[in-house]
Order: sequence, then structure tokens, then C-alpha cells
Amino acid sequence: MELNMTLNGLELWKASGGFANEPHVHDDWYQITLPIKGQCLLVQEQQTYSLQAGFGVVAQPRMEHFFQIGSDAAVIVIKFRNLPGGLADRSSTAVSSELQVAQAFDPAEISRLFRGWHVTGLEDEPDPLLIQETELAVEQYLERILSVPEHSPGSVRGDGSALAEIPKGLLLSGPHRPHFLGATRSHAGIDPHMQRVLEYIHSDFTNTMDIDSMAAVAHQSRYHFMRSFKMLTGSTPYQYLLNLRVEEAARRLRYTTESVTAISFALGFSHVSQFYRAFQRVKGVTPMQFRNQL
Repeated sequence: MELNMTLNGLELWKASGGFANEPHVHDDWYQITLPIKGQCLLVQEQQTYSLQAGFGVVAQPRMEHFFQIGSDAAVIVIKFRNLPGGLADRSSTAVSSELQVAQAFDPAEISRLFRGWHVTGLEDEPDPLLIQETELAVEQYLERILSVPEHSPGSVRGDGSALAEIPKGLLLSGPHRPHFLGATRSHAGIDPHMQRVLEYIHSDFTNTMDIDSMAAVAHQSRYHFMRSFKMLTGSTPYQYLLNLRVEEAARRLRYTTESVTAISFALGFSHVSQFYRAFQRVKGVTPMQFRNQL
């Protein structure tokens, strides 16, 4: 079985139940191969790696590689055009020398994260903000596992087999119901720039938003903004925005006679089905069930 997902400058791919490919190169892509179950036999630059779950291998652009897995194995592959985050800030020469070929990782963590990322690709015309958040989440994961210093677990024996304890990754938080912070008054302890971000979201949540605009209002990089926002609200910007839309939808369902379709499009949902899924995820019932209960 194969699952594929393409984002801007990223490709995510999962294979299980037996797979083999031919030797090939990617002219302008990095690739990290992450076995999550069973054994993966990978050959890269004429070096053979017998990889168990939890030990991955990085291929830099123009490195020839191929791999195969058996019927009881599974592997996740992430391809990326640009080095993520802080790694991209360094010179290309320094980065090339610092990226280890072998990388230790947590197979349970990447399996869970991949399931969440893949859901984005299943959406009908997913919200641009959700796509941006997914891209950033993948980049943050890559930056974290690719930043392992040389003395950390993840070295390779001369025969290509990996040595190391599987490190416990910092698990990314699962979805949380955000607590809304009122945008009409200041809150003690909140950075004034973040206060302006909240005001911006609350004033325009029915329209398309993007992380770059929010980060600019916050005077932070995209990476720092995502961390700051989650620390402040308990959710990602998309989750926060989605819940604002659902709460407004609930208000309209309760106090107006607007149709579900009209409410859906007025609040910025691309499809009524997308609105139904979001509403049911937050409220536990469909919009019509919610209205009929009143």
C-alpha cells in the first residue's frame, strides 16, 4: 500500500506490505527514509544499510539510492527541496558537513505525525492556513531530527548498520480545544504584538489568513510565531480560527434563520461538507442536529 502527499517544496510518502525501487537520484531534493516497521535494505552511494525501525538515512541531492522492504515492513519517506528553519540559515558547505547520513528517530511519533499530516491532503480544497501549518510542522520535525550533533546517538558502523538507542522525540502536542482570548481588551502578560495578532484574527476570521501575515504582525519568524501562539492559546492558528468560525456558526444557527449553506460560505468554508466536519468535530453534532436541539 502506498500513500502520497505533495506540498510546496515537500513530498511525503508511505509504503508498506512489500516495495522495491530502482537506483535513482534527485537533482534538487533531499530525502530522508524512515523505516517504521520491520527491516529496510537501503543502498546509497554503493554503501548498504540494513535499517531497523527507528533508524533512518538521509540522501542529499544527486546521491544515488534505492531501497526495498518486505511484506511485514513499512517506511515513510520525506523529500524536501530546501533545508528547514535554522539549518537553512547556515552556509550550504557547513550544512552539508553537519547532516549525518544516519538519523535516529521515534517510529511511533513519525507514524502519528504522518497520519495527521495526511489528513490535510484528504480535505476538499483545504484551507491555505491549514496547508501552511502542515508544511511548517513537517519542516519543524525535519529541523529537529536533522539537528542531532555528532556525539549524539545515530552513528553508523563501517558496514553501514546503525548503532544507537532510539531517542524519545519531543512529541508534538495533539489537537486541543483552544481557549479564546478576547481581542477587545488587553491581557496582562501578553506581548502587545501577540495582542495585535489576536485582534487581527478576531476582526477578520471569516476571510483567508496565512501564517506569514500573522508572523509579521507579531514581529516574529514563522517558527517562533507558531510556538508563541500555541503557548498563548493552547492551539495552532488554524485550530483557533476554525473554532472561532464554529462558535460564530453556532450563534447564527441559534439566533438566525440563515441556511446551513449560507452560514458555511459566509464564514469562509470552501465546501458545506468541510463546514459539517469542522462543526461536528468541535460540537459533537452536525449543524442541523445542533439547530434542531434548540
